[in-house]
Amino acid sequence: MKTYLLTTSALMVSGSLALAGGYELQTLDTSAMYEEGSFGSLSFASINSNLNGKDAGGTKVKTLKDQTITNLAFKTQVGGFGLGMTTYRSGAIQMSGSSDSTFSQALQISGNYIPSANAELNTMAFLANYNFNENLSVIGGFKNNQLNSFNLTSIYGSYDISSKSNNSYVIGSAYHNPAIALRAEVLLQPSSKIKTTGTYTSAAIDFPADIDQNNNGDLTDTGDVDFPSDIPAGVTGTVAATLNTPEMITLNFQSGIAADTLITGSVHQAKWKSSQVNVDVTTASAGVNAAAAVSSDFSNSTKYTLGVARKFNDSLSGSISYSAEAGSGSTSTSTFSMSNGSSSINLGLRYSFEQANLSIGMSHTMFNDVTVDANTLTSPIEYKNNTATTVGIKLSTSF
Repeated sequence: MKTYLLTTSALMVSGSLALAGGYELQTLDTSAMYEEGSFGSLSFASINSNLNGKDAGGTKVKTLKDQTITNLAFKTQVGGFGLGMTTYRSGAIQMSGSSDSTFSQALQISGNYIPSANAELNTMAFLANYNFNENLSVIGGFKNNQLNSFNLTSIYGSYDISSKSNNSYVIGSAYHNPAIALRAEVLLQPSSKIKTTGTYTSAAIDFPADIDQNNNGDLTDTGDVDFPSDIPAGVTGTVAATLNTPEMITLNFQSGIAADTLITGSVHQAKWKSSQVNVDVTTASAGVNAAAAVSSDFSNSTKYTLGVARKFNDSLSGSISYSAEAGSGSTSTSTFSMSNGSSSINLGLRYSFEQANLSIGMSHTMFNDVTVDANTLTSPIEYKNNTATTVGIKLSTSF
């Protein structure tokens, strides 16, 4: 049985939308490193979002932005070593929100408080693998993670964050049994940290009058509300931002189960709980400093994928898989939350020419419902019945 795997994973990017656990968009795809000889690929994918947030007044905002992604991969053989490079968008916080900062006495925001952001983390991985024998190989390399300059806008103002990069690494090994097209690969990617700076400009917030339920001059009684001081517009400050990437452990496997038929799967675990996004603001006003600080509340995540790939004839192959990632609960206090986990159906077809392959893929992701209630100053945001669809095309060649 010839070892082969439909490399449609690079197209199925919406199956990697780890919105329950963090900001991960695409996972590292090492499949090019197991191609024979020299190999190269170019792929394009478009994410079309139908992910909306709705406030208590019924106002709906398309929260997740549409995105377009380009990926490159290259691998060649030098003696006993395979040397390669791949690019992917490892993270993204792409949100279209509203930052209306007018509060009512009912403690609800007029409009909604979904932040806006256009952050992207693009990664270039340089990899090498070596086969000790036909059953055991090792793989490893380093990654350059490039955070683009971006803007984050919340009810407290506008944050302009500078571009920054860092380096991290990946190590792993694989077990092979060519007789049954078996490959089981485990990858470890340690956590890393990106520190950058930026500027902050406050929005005007006029908080309601303090509420003294008993009219006794004591705002510490049950039911009392002691609002912060009003924040004027135009207060500027400096920003110190930290973006942490989590430790990740990934298991990828494939095995022949019949002639020209493979079962495929993966388990991808990311420790987001200790890898948050934090933004500290320094201004002349301590009240503004405290209010303007930004901190995420990501939870650890595990994504499971199981599928089948089949070669129909010498030219045409196809695959289907199902992915699922559990969330951390049906309610959240983080304005970055947009779902309580997700599941997706992924389809792929590949047509093979003499030395080239043309692949097309589609992935439909269904997001579990979540209600975001960030604090008593704002009305809850409801994310319900949301989906995203990704379509992609990939051209690859062996030479």
